[in-house]
Amino acid sequence: MIEQKLNLKIIGDHLRAIVYLISDGVLPSNIGRGYVVRRLIRRAVRIGRLLGVSGGGEDGAFLPAIAEKVIEMSPHIDPDVKARGHGILDELQREELRFVQTLERGEKLLDQMLAEALLNAQKSETLPCLSGKEVFLLYDTFGFPVEITTEVAGERGVKIDMDGFEVEMENQRRQSQAAHNIVKLAVENGGDLAENVHDTEFLGYDTLSARAVVESLLLNGKSVIQVSEGSEVEVLLNKTPFYAESGGQIGDHGFLYVTQDQSKQTAVVQIKDVQKSLGSVFVHKGTIREGVLEVGREVEAAVDAKLRQRAKVHHTATHLLQSALKKVIGQETSQAGSLVAFDRLRFDFNFHRPLLDGELEEIENLINGWIGDGTLLKTKVMSLNDAKESGAIAMFGEKYGEQVRVVEVPGVSMELCGGTHVSNTSEIRAFKIISEQGIASGIRRIEAVAGEAFIEYINARDSQMKLLCSTLKVKAEEVTARVDNLLEELRTVRNEVSALRAKAAVYKASMIASKAFSVGTSKKIRVLVESMDDFDADALKSAAEYLMDTLQDPAAIVLGSCPDEGKVSLVAAFTPGVVDLGIQAGKFIGPIAKLCGGGGGGRPNFAQAGGRKPEYLTNALEKARTDLILVLTEKAN
Repeated sequence: MIEQKLNLKIIGDHLRAIVYLISDGVLPSNIGRGYVVRRLIRRAVRIGRLLGVSGGGEDGAFLPAIAEKVIEMSPHIDPDVKARGHGILDELQREELRFVQTLERGEKLLDQMLAEALLNAQKSETLPCLSGKEVFLLYDTFGFPVEITTEVAGERGVKIDMDGFEVEMENQRRQSQAAHNIVKLAVENGGDLAENVHDTEFLGYDTLSARAVVESLLLNGKSVIQVSEGSEVEVLLNKTPFYAESGGQIGDHGFLYVTQDQSKQTAVVQIKDVQKSLGSVFVHKGTIREGVLEVGREVEAAVDAKLRQRAKVHHTATHLLQSALKKVIGQETSQAGSLVAFDRLRFDFNFHRPLLDGELEEIENLINGWIGDGTLLKTKVMSLNDAKESGAIAMFGEKYGEQVRVVEVPGVSMELCGGTHVSNTSEIRAFKIISEQGIASGIRRIEAVAGEAFIEYINARDSQMKLLCSTLKVKAEEVTARVDNLLEELRTVRNEVSALRAKAAVYKASMIASKAFSVGTSKKIRVLVESMDDFDADALKSAAEYLMDTLQDPAAIVLGSCPDEGKVSLVAAFTPGVVDLGIQAGKFIGPIAKLCGGGGGGRPNFAQAGGRKPEYLTNALEKARTDLILVLTEKAN
């Protein structure tokens, strides 16, 4: 009874946290705060199942019923919770039902693993333990959470090998994780560069060029006094107009110029990236194109104005996109990440389903309408509390200081943002969504172009359309109908070719039918195992069906072919008289296909398989012939 009360209390506490987090825009996901919500929901569901609660509504979800009580009690704490109640309940229902499906898939396998672990421990007189590979298999293949595996195993008295699991996770990370650029500020002889470097003063909101002093130079991560032509270098300045990558916006490109007597140019450094390190130290990454750069030199730092404009256009467009998403699909959605590049923007957001074509069109129309309004942006620096009270949107997971920068498109958007933006929405010129897709459970991604990138995108598509029209010899408005006709013609031709192949295969089968031989004494069974050259799987099927009719019952047929380079097709066809002897085509063909580097299966009377090693087909068919003779001789005598 005490344990039951404790479990009920856990569910209640978890639901309170879940409801308020979702109300604040933190939706279940696999990253950041979203993963905290997901874990809370999963634990509540798991405990509910331990208590025998399998579902409270028609759909089988019980958490929404409890959440309704939390929402009813919320107005005196947070009035917004009740206003967002419907969206909170919908999100809870979706997440619970999704997790129940995961539980049902994984629980059965986990039970088998635990039973085997307990049995092996009993035989070897050791402590029962699940291996790291088993835990990883549940997690990676079946989506079964590690924390649930740990909890269930603990209830059965079985430990899990977390070290082994971490090894498996690390192996996966090495294979799948893309390399990330890491700024390393280290010097030789154990020196600490951080002691000698001050924060960089950023001037880039007001100017794209400025005089600055070289404070430090890094060559291959090591501090040096000077760097010569052709070297890749990292330059630290006392102040800079270059924007360093942050808030999703990539770093500026441009040049550093060293001049003598205000006229003669002595060195040129091409800057291709700017990163932040040690808080607010800007690291300018580039190549010495001319001359020699030295610590202490004064340089003219010049940002590439055209690329900066592209970034500004895309950054402001992401703010408009977030506002449009909230208007079209609901205020509950929130940003989950972004990329502001020169050639495109990428915006990740929390949502449970793909956006409809009509919704995407509405979003585009809203944004292009705001662009056409020509609204002046307002930028203010204020306290974090004042910014939140004014309604500015903050990005979850971002760290903010006491003073924050607020970027506002009056009547449309207000966000905390340190990025660079256009002065007027008309500078964006136009906006176009180029893709919308899911990237994780509950996380969607939109990629779009604006400004100059929009023009380039449209021009590229126009060139492709002109080429297509020229190739098809039709007008642009007739392309769709022409393609539909071509596809229909292609389907017809493919069907005709397939029919011809089938006829050819049947003819080939009629030629090899005489090679069938009999097995058994009390019951004569006709056996045929042959190669069919390069016929595809459908043609093999037609040939096997013809031979079954020709050889009559009882008969066992195995055919193989190499339809393409690096490809093997196999088929096994057994008549009822053979199947009645307990020999199944589906089980028989699998081991034969493995010899060709593949696998397969099917029904007792008919099965198909494939492989990737045509050079082993002859050996595989020989084994099929030998195995059939052995098993049929035994069964038919």
